[in-house]
Parts: sequence; structure tokens; C-alpha cells
Amino acid sequence: MRDEREKIASERPTVFENDRLERLYEFPDGAIVRYEWRDASVGGFNHRFSLVTPPEPNPNDLTIGVITEVFY
Repeated sequence: MRDEREKIASERPTVFENDRLERLYEFPDGAIVRYEWRDASVGGFNHRFSLVTPPEPNPNDLTIGVITEVFY
């Protein structure tokens, strides 16, 4: 996974709780990626990145859904 932080056009927190966080990142090409964090004690993933809106144009044929999950 590449570090694309300098390419983020906007960041918007949508959930901010003690055991759960969620942010939406929008990129200049229109792509929107959701980042989710939850306390490891909840079980399942700890970090999740999901594509909400594919970029336009979409030369790599990216599809909506989970990009990667991290478990600790």
C-alpha cells in the first residue's frame, strides 16, 4: 500500500467514539475512501480501508468495497 496522503483533497470525520472512529477521504479524481478504526477488544478488524466511490477516470477498474483490513 502506497502513502498517498499528499494527494488527499479533503478529510471528513463521520464517527468519533471512544471505541470507534470513521473518516472519509476524498481525492482530486473524485475517489472516496472510508477509513474505519475500532478497538481490538470488539473483535474482527482493527483498521479497515474501503473504496466508497471509484476515481474518474477509472483506468484500473477499481470496484467499490474493502481495500484492506488490518488485525492486531
